Amino acid sequence: MWNSILADEYFWLSFFPIAFLGGGFWLLFFDRADRVREPLRFLSLALVAGILSAVAYGFFAEIIGLENFFGRVAVEEVFKVFFALLAMELVRSRFRFISQGIMYGFAVGLGFAVAENIVFLAKVHELAAFSPEFWLTFQGRFWSSSLLHAITTGFFGLLYAGAYLSPTLFRTKKESPLRAFFFPPNFRQLWFAFSLRVTRKNLVFQLRKNLHDHSARAVILEGLWFAILLHAAFNFALEKSFPALAFLIAFLGMLGLWRISKKIS
Repeated sequence: MWNSILADEYFWLSFFPIAFLGGGFWLLFFDRADRVREPLRFLSLALVAGILSAVAYGFFAEIIGLENFFGRVAVEEVFKVFFALLAMELVRSRFRFISQGIMYGFAVGLGFAVAENIVFLAKVHELAAFSPEFWLTFQGRFWSSSLLHAITTGFFGLLYAGAYLSPTLFRTKKESPLRAFFFPPNFRQLWFAFSLRVTRKNLVFQLRKNLHDHSARAVILEGLWFAILLHAAFNFALEKSFPALAFLIAFLGMLGLWRISKKIS
């Protein structure tokens, strides 16, 4: 798939610049709106990590023939989270505030969206050239899908940074955030993650930065689980032909993430 897209004469002239324009706009918008501004070279690193995650996911899904609705969403988020972990591990020494995790996760998600948008634009161009349908596809993905990918990984980045900076991580459990993926969690940690305990207790009703009463492993797993649930809700709305609802999910997600970022900076 990517071989044919890269060989297309319009890849550099159209597909990539248009897709990058959308991702770059949201990246700069969200970063400039944050109190703690990150160097563009580090955000660019996270953006590239997101692009690589989309390419890796594309090859994986093509090899195994992934067709199941929830399976596609879950595997997609796992790939995004894995590359987000790699990117944030490289820059975690810079973390002073939880909101920085949001920004780097947001950037990884936008990188994934850039690559995915290139694929969609190439497919539409193959069928309809530069017709109104081509530009409507770009517009729809600019206002909804691109935001959705950024928000889901941004939320994961929020909980990753919370687990990294939490006193529990170093003073009690001393768990590395990466260990959540290399060692199986116990039943209690799984229950806390799947019941969205951190979201309910620390984000929805009141914003609390300190995660001292949460396991770092459960926090990280909840970030992944929440990303999967939000992505599944968005895709379900699209598949049932409710684009307005899908846009509302993405828009409210962005407002919620922006509010949290402002409050905890």
